[in-house]
Parts: sequence; structure tokens; C-alpha cells
Amino acid sequence: MGQIDRALPHSPTHERWILGAILSAPGEHAAVYDLLKPENFYLDPHRKIFRTIQALRERRQVPDMLSVHDALLADGGLESIGGIGYLAGLADGIPRVAPVVQWAGAVREYARRREIIATADAIQEEAFQGEGRAAELLDNSIDRLSTMARELDDEADDGSTYKGAATNLLGELREAPPARIFTGVDTLDKMLGGFLPGELWIFAASTGVGKTVLAQQTRRRACRDGHHVLYASGEMKATHLQRRELAAWAGLPQGTMRRPDAITEQEFARLIEAASAQCDVCRILDGELDLLRIRWAARRMKARSAVSLVVIDYDELVSVEGETENDQQRYLARAAKSLGMELDCAVILVSQLRKPLAGEDVKRPTLQSIYGSGAKTKHSTGVLLVDRPWVRELNGDETEAQLFVLKNRDGRLGRIPCRFDIKKLEFLDAGETGDSSGEFWDAKVQAAGREEGEE
Repeated sequence: MGQIDRALPHSPTHERWILGAILSAPGEHAAVYDLLKPENFYLDPHRKIFRTIQALRERRQVPDMLSVHDALLADGGLESIGGIGYLAGLADGIPRVAPVVQWAGAVREYARRREIIATADAIQEEAFQGEGRAAELLDNSIDRLSTMARELDDEADDGSTYKGAATNLLGELREAPPARIFTGVDTLDKMLGGFLPGELWIFAASTGVGKTVLAQQTRRRACRDGHHVLYASGEMKATHLQRRELAAWAGLPQGTMRRPDAITEQEFARLIEAASAQCDVCRILDGELDLLRIRWAARRMKARSAVSLVVIDYDELVSVEGETENDQQRYLARAAKSLGMELDCAVILVSQLRKPLAGEDVKRPTLQSIYGSGAKTKHSTGVLLVDRPWVRELNGDETEAQLFVLKNRDGRLGRIPCRFDIKKLEFLDAGETGDSSGEFWDAKVQAAGREEGEE
């Protein structure tokens, strides 16, 4: 940390009054424990005393002057806080009217200021050291400050009156609804209600099953609904993605696009028509992917027009920090969620399976099937698994498909049968060819699935 030649913001008087009020009347100030943490106190003796108070409460003991004294004495920390004299003197001079919650707010405000100073100082020190690219330094700085701002917003939420909530509701009913991103699979979309801004969804599948197809399909549907998308592809070049899109739109076999010499004039005319219908706002980011490129592209797109969805295809092809694969997956999942919160857009992270589905997992796969499942399921709003038996077993009906909702914070879990349109490269409802109602799991299984995802 660099040199700061001024005293950091703090109020020793407020800190002392809070502790003195608690020790004098430990049963009257329960709200303080929800507002403050030991690190919010600037003076080390005060941090130690408040930490001891919290420990006593966790053991269901009353944190009065005597019990705090005994606990500090037993831990060998009594002398480090100034001894019995300092502890007993905390209650001296407290105003007769003690607005302890207001004092706690002041102490927390000073702690926030110190955190801002420390972050700014660290950024300055990194800039002086000259390590790494300036763009990386700026991106990391924005990410840190954005995280602090979101945490500040979360802490500032102290509820509302019933009248205020009713007024806000009426205002929301008059406003345009938030962007909802749909996949185009009607049964799935009705079940989920669409992907909302700030949500992170995982699309997972084995190689070749169609996770990119479903992600591209979702992009097209979003665009048709007026919601524009940044598609970050580490696997396919932009022209490769468009090769699929134009062939499907023009009704040409995918193999034809690999044989330019075999394309007739009539077919090329259909391709021109397909190209002219493509969106000039949605963007493709291809090549070597890292979080810096994805963040900057998404922020620039947000500044130029709007971005309602960011697709990252796929996780293992994005360069991220971390010594192990688990560290990298954890960092990527958190960064993807953070990006969605920052830009107020939905994020889809396309992911591989640990291994192809087999045995009981074919009927009811679990979150453990997902590569890097721990971090992804913890930070995600929901997880979709795509399966096509024909690809998995190289046998059966090539159009048969199914989607599994393995995690869904706001609704049911279960299996949805689908059809896979080979020519258009789309997943569709099973319709008349099968049961499109789906198989939804009971509350016990659903709860287990949620717990599994939050580990």
C-alpha cells in the first residue's frame, strides 16, 4: 500500500459509544449487529471487543461487561485492548439519549470511505509499478469500483413503507417491462418466463449436441424481439457462425457452404437475401477471448446502442486468472455474473459436460455433470442441459432432443422433450410428434437440486 500522509476517516467517539451502549444494555441494541462487522471499527481494541461480543452472542451468552471481560481475559486479549480500566470506561460519557443505530451508520460510513481510499491507493500503486497493460489496469479498476458500488447499494436497502411500495408498483405497471430473453422453445420459455437482466444462465451439453445452436437460436429470438446481443465465440470465427446462420435461413444444406463452387446462382441469391436480413446492431466477438476483450466489447456496445444479452461460447476457451481449473471456472462465473449486473443484461455461459451422459444420468442428470459445476451453479440463476440421444448413442431418431432444467431459482425443475430441426438448426417444441408437456420434478427433488447448486 502506498503512503497516505493523513489520518484515515474514523470516529473514535462513535465507536466507543456504540460499544459502551451494548455493554451497558446488551439486550436493547440488536439492530447494531446487522449493521456492523468488526472490520468496520477503525481502532484495533474496538474491533477486538466487538468481535468478542459477536462470539458471545453466537454462543447464546449475554455480552455484558462481565462476560466480555472474562472472554477477553481467557483469550489473553484483555491487556491488548487497554485492560479492565479501558473496558469499564467505555460506558462513561454516553449521551442520555443514545441513537445507537445512527452511530453505527456513521461508523459504517467511515469504513466505506477508508475502503475507497485503500482501493484508490492500490490502483495508484499498481499504475506506478507499470506492470501489465494500461487497459487491464483500467478494466480491473472499473471492476473493483463497480463491485463496491453494488455492495453499497445492497447495504443501503432498508425497506420501504407499504404506501411507498404500492406507489412504486403502480409506477412499474406504467413503465415498459424489463427485457426478457426467450429461447424460442415455447414450453421452456413459458416455464422459465424468459431470462432477465442481471441473470446468469448456463447452457451445457456434450460436444456436438447443440449448445451453440441453442445459444445462437436464443440470440436470433432476442434480436427479433428488439433485444440486441454480443456473442463472444472462442470456438468459431464470425464467418463460420454466419455460414450456419445463412445456410439455415436460405434453406441450404450445411455441407453446401463448404463447397462454394457448388453453389448455384439461385442459391447465392437466397444467401444475399439472408445476409441483408441480418442485424446490424448485434455483434460477434471471435478469436482469442479473455475477460478484458469481452468486457470492453460489451461496454462499448452498451455505450453505442444497447446490449440485452451477452453470450460467452464457451467457458474453457476464455483466458482467465487462476492457478487451477477450478479457480479459473470460479473467477469466470463470478465475472460473468458481475458483467450482467453492471450492464443490466442477461448473460449466457456455454459450458461443457465433465463426461458424456450415461446410466442414470440419461434419465435425470445432476448438476455434477457440468464442468466446473461448483462455481457455476453457485453464481448462476439457472442451468440448462441439452441432450440429443442420436448424437450420444449414434442411433435412433436424429430429430429427437430434450432439455433439462437442472437449476432454476424461481421455478420448477424438470425435463422438456423437444424436436431438433436438422435443416434450420433449431430446437422446437415436441408438438404433435410427442409429449410436449414435460416432466417436472417434485418439490423434494427441486429443493435438493437447489441445494446442490448452491454448495
